Amino acid sequence: MFVWHASDGRPLRAVGVDIDVTARKRADEQQRILNAELDHRVKNVLATVSAIIIQTPKAEISLTDFVVRLDARIKSLARTHELLSHNHWQDVSLADIVERVIAPYATGNATVRGPGVALKATATQAMATVFHELATNAAKHGAFSRPTGRLSVGWSWLDNGSEGRVAIYWQESGGPAVSTPNQTGFGTSVIRELIPFELGGTVNLTFASNGLQCRLEIPSDWVSSDAPKGNSSRALDVKQIVYRN
Repeated sequence: MFVWHASDGRPLRAVGVDIDVTARKRADEQQRILNAELDHRVKNVLATVSAIIIQTPKAEISLTDFVVRLDARIKSLARTHELLSHNHWQDVSLADIVERVIAPYATGNATVRGPGVALKATATQAMATVFHELATNAAKHGAFSRPTGRLSVGWSWLDNGSEGRVAIYWQESGGPAVSTPNQTGFGTSVIRELIPFELGGTVNLTFASNGLQCRLEIPSDWVSSDAPKGNSSRALDVKQIVYRN
């Protein structure tokens, strides 16, 4: 600022520039928040990759099998990241998650059906990981390993005393006879433990003779607040995907 004074010292005129830095401060704060969120997400992804590397190997598998399994799981993480990025890290349709995960394995028939439900970004990675393990198991030992195999995935809102929980059903049929494994592998551990640990949900995994069955329940905290609640018979927004040979 420049000030002109009279001969007696009185200020006569002042010239200066008044700059409003509110927008810049707001942008700086937004950038700080974005950097912190990016740091958090990168750490989570790296922690997930580290856990996969540690848990994937078994004594009876070869190095080649280990590399194949590890590569498949990391690619699954990448596909989920791509889906989240496409949605600008906002809510992701449950139907889109299931469709993207099972698409590489759907050598038989697969039907995906349920009301319009969107998961929050923080729940998408966990759900996609569980679906990947289910689909991988179906490709190796279940419905996707035979031309006659069939997969049905559906979900609905649970209203009676369930506080708006979403139930998800994975049902295989037409594949090889199923029996309970003698050992619990990494994939089975992920299916049974990730949802309760990460989302506070429940998992019921059944090795039925006619095909693997899995029932998941997700608390409404992880579901988009604007998703229509109600059971599948009342829901109007229903998406069905059918894969055929």
